[in-house]
This record gives sequence, C-alpha cells and structure tokens, in this order.
Amino acid sequence: MAMTDFGGKTALITGAADGIGAALAEALLEAGARVFLSDINEAKLEETASRLKSPNAVCDVSDAKAVDATVEAAWTELGGVDLLCANAGVIVPGSLLDSSDEDARFIFGVNVWGVVNACRSQALRLKASERTGHILLTGSEHSLSSPEYLREMPLHLYNMTKHSVLSIGESMRAELAGNGVGVSVLCPGPVMSGLNENSEQARPEELGEQPELNISRLDPATLSGLGDLYLSAADAAEIALRGIRAGAFVIPTHAFQRKDVDARYKEVVAGFDLLE
Repeated sequence: MAMTDFGGKTALITGAADGIGAALAEALLEAGARVFLSDINEAKLEETASRLKSPNAVCDVSDAKAVDATVEAAWTELGGVDLLCANAGVIVPGSLLDSSDEDARFIFGVNVWGVVNACRSQALRLKASERTGHILLTGSEHSLSSPEYLREMPLHLYNMTKHSVLSIGESMRAELAGNGVGVSVLCPGPVMSGLNENSEQARPEELGEQPELNISRLDPATLSGLGDLYLSAADAAEIALRGIRAGAFVIPTHAFQRKDVDARYKEVVAGFDLLE
C-alpha cells in the first residue's frame, strides 16, 4: 500500500544533516509531515535541526545499539514513526584490490550495517504496533549496475555496498509484504549532496586521510558533460517522494541510468541463452 499523502505523517531520517537527507526533511515538512533528524556530524546536525525546528539525535548508524536508541527516541518524540528514510552513507574511492580492510569495514559498517540496523529497529516496532508505513533506503545508481561513465574512476567498495542496499530493500519488502509497509530504494545518479566531503568528516581518525576521488581519470568528454548531469539534493528528494507516492520499489533519478540497466539485463539474458 503506497503512502500517497505525507500530511500528518511522521518520519525519521538518518544522514539528515546535509545533502539528500536534509532535502528529504525539508520536502517532508513542506508536505505536512513531522520529522526527526539523525546524523553523526553533531555540528551540521545542530545547524540543520535548528533551521528546520526539528527534534534530532546524533547517531553512528554502524552501532546497532545507538541506532535502536535513536529510533526509540524518534518514536517517543513523534508518537510513532510512519516513514523511515535510511539515508546515511559514505563513499571510499578506489579499487577493490587496493583498498584496505579498515576502509572496507568502515564503508560496510555505514552503508550496509547502518541500513540493516535502521530497518530492523523500525520494522520490529511497526510490526509490534501493527502500524502501516514505508521504508525508503538510499542506494545509488551503483545499486542497479556499474555506471559506464564512472568505470575509469573505480569506486568498487562503494559499488559493492550499494548493490547490498538494493538486496536489503528486496528482503525488507518480502518480510513486510503482509504488514502494510511499503519499501522503496532511491537510486540517485549525480546529485550535489556533499557526499565526498561528508564522508571525509565521518571517517574515523585512525583510518588516516580519505583516498582521493580522482575525477581526472574520467574520459575528457564525460568529464566536460558531467556538470550538466548533476541534480540538486532538493530535486532528488522530490523524485524520492514522488516514487513513494507511486508505490515504486526502485526510484532512479536520471533517465540515462536506463542504458546501464539495459546493458546489465542483456548480460543476464545472455547467460541464460547458454542453457538453450
């Protein structure tokens, strides 16, 4: 059952201090919802929460106990939570072979376990209260296929985690199908979200500096046209809410993403053709 009207609804948003998370909060408030904000960046969270006049809690989503406490705080403050936006995420540039175990644990802790932690905590409360609702996960264009235009700039760990987010969404959709809880996965292409900067700030000190996001490795023609592809975070948030209203499972943000998805589908079909 699609959540077609956000008026009077309540929402918890992780990764809400900036970027798509903050934009989701603004869009939901404008649509008549009440929101509870969460982020690991205390200073940015305080600034955004003050501007939006919304309750909030600092939370490291990789910590299951901290997430459960934050979800509980949101339920207490709002009288229940109808919509979870599991949006917190980080990026670690680089190839799989060159990445350290520490970097892998960091990005999987936030992008995969952070989503699992939030989904578990919220879904269990929805089921226990027999409350309907919706869960929105922020994946990426990388959730659907490795984007052709980015293949010269490896983001292998990020790619792996965002594929996982789509799988988490599929699992939650199956588990909650009989409970009146919808599930969507936002799969944004290029969005001005501050992801790299925010990832650097969230990065534990013991890991050292963030690996360089070297866009100079991209094809010059791709690089020159990249600026035209970027959406604002506000535009991405509006697309997300439109997708939720429509009951969409996968919510892409750019039409060109279909080319990469079609290419992946052809590869899958080609494998089955070998069985004939």
